[in-house]
Amino acid sequence: MAHKTFRALLAAGLMALAANCFLKYLWWTACYGAWAGIPNLAEQWKAAGSRAAFNGWSVIVLEFASVAVLFTLLRWRSSRPTGLLGAAPRVFVSVVLSIFGTGLFAATLTWVQQGIQ
Repeated sequence: MAHKTFRALLAAGLMALAANCFLKYLWWTACYGAWAGIPNLAEQWKAAGSRAAFNGWSVIVLEFASVAVLFTLLRWRSSRPTGLLGAAPRVFVSVVLSIFGTGLFAATLTWVQQGIQ
């Protein structure tokens, strides 16, 4: 039971990190778009593009890691076929839970940040 709790907390942590990176991705993408074409902001524009790309890829990697951890948590005891056909529903549910959890964390982080300012 301790292993399942640890994996659930790990998945939640990965989703929280992915949500934070997603919000940073949105910020740096907005900066990149706003600063495009302004000659005296050329350096900031290039840096914003790099930061947006880094955070975008970070979201993808963290989501895949979260899906993998959630996949290991889901075990159904039934007479479903084994192999690829049996794993497809677990993968689908893992993806849905990961995306939903990341969205929930992103909304919560946004709400908390709005309350602070």
